[in-house]
Amino acid sequence: MKQEDTASHVITLLLLLTSTDNEDEKRKINESLGTIFLCYPNLSQSFTDSYRSLLETVINYEGYPDRFELWKKLILILYSEKKYTALIATAEKMHHEYPRTLYPLEWICRIYTEQRILNEDKFDDVTNIEKIYNTILELDSNSSLGVFSKALYQQELGNILDSRDLLNQSVLINPQQPYAWISLIKVNAKLYCWSDVENAAQQAQTLLNTKSKHLMEIANDYLIEALANGENSSKWKQSITLCQKSLVQKSSEKHKLLLARAMIYLEDPKVYNLLTELENNPKTRVKATVLRAQLLKNQGKLEESIDVLGGVLETTDAWLLFGEINWEMSDYNHSLIAFLKGIHADPNNWECLVYLGHYYREYGNDLDKSRKCYQTALRINPNSDKAGAGLSTVYRFLKNSESNIQMLQRVTTVDGGGPKWAWLQLGLQQLDQREISLAIKSLRFVIRADPNNNHCWESLADAYWARGSHTSALKSYQRAADLSPDSLYPMIQLANINLVLGRHEEAKTAFIQILTHEKKYIPALKGLAETCLGLAVENLSNQLLGRAKRNIQQAVDSLTNAIVENSDFSCLWKLLGDACYRTAIMPLKYCCLDVVPSLVKSDSTQKKIVIERSQLFSLATRCYCRALSLSKDSSFLWHDLACCYFSQVNLDNNIDKKTIANQSMEAAKQAIRLNPTTWIHWNLLGVISMNSEVKNYSLAQHCWIMAIDREPNNAIAWTNLGTLYLYLNDPYMANTAFSRAQRADPDYNNSWIGQAIIAESIQRLEAMDLFRHAVELGYHPQAAIGYAHWILKTLLNSDAKKNPLFSYAIDKMHAIPVAADAMTWYMDRKPNSVIGRNILGLLLERQELYKPASREFTEALKFTDDNKKLDKIRINLTRVLVQMGDYKEAVAVCCGVKSPSFTSHCQLALSLFKAERYEESYEAYNDSLNDLAEDGSDKAHVLCAMASMAYMFQGVDDAKTLLFQCIQIQPPNVAGLLAAAALGLLHDDLNLTNLVLNELKPFKDDPNYRHHIAVLTAYSYLINNNHTGAIRIMSNAIHKYPVDVGSWIGLVRILLETNSKSFGNCAQKALLLGRNRGTMAISQVACISSLGQLMDNQNKSGLMSVEKTLMAFPGHIGSWGNFIFSLIQRFDQKSISNADWLLKLTKTIQEKLKSTKPMDDWLINNQQKLSALATIS
Repeated sequence: MKQEDTASHVITLLLLLTSTDNEDEKRKINESLGTIFLCYPNLSQSFTDSYRSLLETVINYEGYPDRFELWKKLILILYSEKKYTALIATAEKMHHEYPRTLYPLEWICRIYTEQRILNEDKFDDVTNIEKIYNTILELDSNSSLGVFSKALYQQELGNILDSRDLLNQSVLINPQQPYAWISLIKVNAKLYCWSDVENAAQQAQTLLNTKSKHLMEIANDYLIEALANGENSSKWKQSITLCQKSLVQKSSEKHKLLLARAMIYLEDPKVYNLLTELENNPKTRVKATVLRAQLLKNQGKLEESIDVLGGVLETTDAWLLFGEINWEMSDYNHSLIAFLKGIHADPNNWECLVYLGHYYREYGNDLDKSRKCYQTALRINPNSDKAGAGLSTVYRFLKNSESNIQMLQRVTTVDGGGPKWAWLQLGLQQLDQREISLAIKSLRFVIRADPNNNHCWESLADAYWARGSHTSALKSYQRAADLSPDSLYPMIQLANINLVLGRHEEAKTAFIQILTHEKKYIPALKGLAETCLGLAVENLSNQLLGRAKRNIQQAVDSLTNAIVENSDFSCLWKLLGDACYRTAIMPLKYCCLDVVPSLVKSDSTQKKIVIERSQLFSLATRCYCRALSLSKDSSFLWHDLACCYFSQVNLDNNIDKKTIANQSMEAAKQAIRLNPTTWIHWNLLGVISMNSEVKNYSLAQHCWIMAIDREPNNAIAWTNLGTLYLYLNDPYMANTAFSRAQRADPDYNNSWIGQAIIAESIQRLEAMDLFRHAVELGYHPQAAIGYAHWILKTLLNSDAKKNPLFSYAIDKMHAIPVAADAMTWYMDRKPNSVIGRNILGLLLERQELYKPASREFTEALKFTDDNKKLDKIRINLTRVLVQMGDYKEAVAVCCGVKSPSFTSHCQLALSLFKAERYEESYEAYNDSLNDLAEDGSDKAHVLCAMASMAYMFQGVDDAKTLLFQCIQIQPPNVAGLLAAAALGLLHDDLNLTNLVLNELKPFKDDPNYRHHIAVLTAYSYLINNNHTGAIRIMSNAIHKYPVDVGSWIGLVRILLETNSKSFGNCAQKALLLGRNRGTMAISQVACISSLGQLMDNQNKSGLMSVEKTLMAFPGHIGSWGNFIFSLIQRFDQKSISNADWLLKLTKTIQEKLKSTKPMDDWLINNQQKLSALATIS
């Protein structure tokens, strides 16, 4: 402080000395004063006038070292005193002195910009501003004041867009410029960029604070306007709050209009009174009327809104609203005129330009005009999603990917920054260019920015699907569908993905759901048809022919509806052709469809008519031809047509086969001409060439070689080539070709069939294994009949049964049921095949399915006149009828045999015996013995049968005589020996029994007889009351052969009478081993076991045991007897009412099932008891 006081005193003295006339002294004094003031700047406030005068003098002293600083001080003083004209003159003078210095020029620019903002563009003191800011920018291109000045000058010239760009550049260089932000507010407001106005106003408020009340009011006014024109309710509410606060302070017509606008958007009922007030004010009438129209539009009253607007179409806002209303009403021509008028009223109304872009793109068919409109709109408002997305879309339509990518990359950043629309359009562009990974990355940015936009999810799902990420695509489409349940696109895409993935049931459900909303939606109708055809293919592969037929019918109905809507899609005709073709090649039973009469050019008045194979082929051909008329260069349509002709040659007998075969050849050749690199066309031509109507084997070989050349890893072509070699009797080459096919595709069953046929031709046992594998891979008629033939051949071969692999090949592999299923499918396709029906009947007989077996044999008799075949079938049928108990019919059928044989006569004898025609039966056996039996074994079997009959009617002696004759025949007949041993046991002839058992020792390990021998030996011990010995015999047999069911059953029967404690465990073991054998002995053991458990446990567990036995052996009367017994034991007074239905049950069982006399007596006794109970109830 002491120094400043001293300096102040010195300044006062020096100022007094400046009155001298000596200029040199005066200069020195002034220079000293200047130095002191620089050292003590605070003292300038005490000598304001003297200080400014001193500065004006000293700045003219050349050579003064601090001259530059004094220039700056003088400019600051002039600015503080608001002497802007003097400041500009001083700055120009300083610039003349220091031409490379920015300081004076920037001060000129500062005064220029501030006064232009404060005085509303009325400041004209700076006449050469263009030269000044150009000089500044030459010296420093990043001078914020230079750029700011240039921006304002561009405004003067009317270049608002360039001015806006320069202002953005200026605030980017120096964000602390409130005047620049104010100018940016005004420019953006003129351009209707309200989000930019809002941002700039907020920035200005932050910088201004309370420094300038006028500027703060400007910022507040524009902020309210920006919020009122915002795009969400939060901004409208904020606008209302600010308006009401402002109107409390002072009335403002502008703020009332903005308040009304915000209230309209928020549907505030108070707006009606406010609008009425504004409409009554002449100054606000026009704008208030526009707002009234906006209110009516928001309420959906479009006609009223247009009427209101009709009288105030003066401003660009009015024309914009008028155009939007007409656009919503789909009156696009009037909307075009309105938007053009809006642009004429204000060229900066970018919303009108966006709508014009929409119009020219969607309705005006002028993409170039659309592009220009979008470009202009985006130039005015770079933040417009609609303008940016529209321009990008037009670029994509114009295939101008380079410009599109450049435009989009300008507004996006690597880390995901940039507007949402830009990332969306960038993703779509990348998707169009098959840059799938980049597209997914871009679209993920969009989802992060707006996770609730269904269109964005749809686009991301499209990208996932294009990449093959079906699961991700499904989830994305599902999300889009959840966000917009009424949107058809995600629903149809979900269905399509399920269709592609083979999830046909899910796809079918989805397509049907879509059609409930939109019955005539062609993509859904087509998708449903494709799905049904896919399901039909699955059904056919699983041999579910009825389901396949129903699905194809549904596909035809769907395609018919689609074609009625639009018949110009070749895909619809192609699919309809496929549906008819697939039905035409199905078995005759399913070969029909219901179609509308117009499809087959019928005059029928019915809604639908039934067409069968010939008409189906004809309709399929016409559909393929119609599809070809719409897609002439489709090789695959020609391929389908050729397939249709070829199948018609093979299946339709009502045509000129030669002509159709030639048409098939020509269609296949045309497919090859259009697409010679596709192997399936060559393969088809080869197949056609093998047909009996063509027989061009050289061409067939050439075609298949060409197919293999196109696709070496080709199982189908290799198999067909092998078939050709097999047909030409070259098994070596055929084997080589089939081997190549098997390597190419091990799951292609035709190649295995070929190998099986080769093995069969050289009598190799592997043929059965090969046929079995082919059947496992899929149905084929040759595999079915080949496998069945080998199974029956193996079953009839006694030597084959000795092979250890017999049990595996027949039992473990379930050969008989599998072959029966395959032959059932075979008969569906070839119902007139005598051999097929006979084989199927034999397989069914082996499964003890006698009734369906008899049907097959009976049907087989209808389809042949060959007596040899008829005789064999009659013998088979007789055997089955005997098993069914239809003895009279069996006798009648067997008597129809034209050429009697030993087998047929024995079968006749058995049928007569079962029919209780014993004398005729005995005579038949005798005739067989004397006239037809060729070798000793046949005679031995007949003698054994005759001995059985003699025992029944003539006594034991005659039976022994016949058995002795049987035993003496060599090789010995085991059945005769067993019968003799049993006869000895029955009549206490132990010598005979022991003698015969001794003869049976060589057969004690034979799997067919060992358990019989063990049982007879055990019974011989039982006769002597040696129970332990009997049990030991059976136990030894079981220890030796633990899986022999017959031995276990024999032991169970002995234990039932001798050791009830061990009976249960042994019975369970016997049942476990015999679970897959429905023999009478096993069923008896099961019944005895369950009855024992019932007697031990009268509770629920005992009853469950009886129920299990009934389920396991429903055809055995003992199972039902146990069931009835268990119910009767549980009867009490409360359950008497159930006696009636139980009585009916017992009668039904007695009528339907075979029974023994003791069982009949027991059932009759219980019927009497139940009848009495039913009478009481």
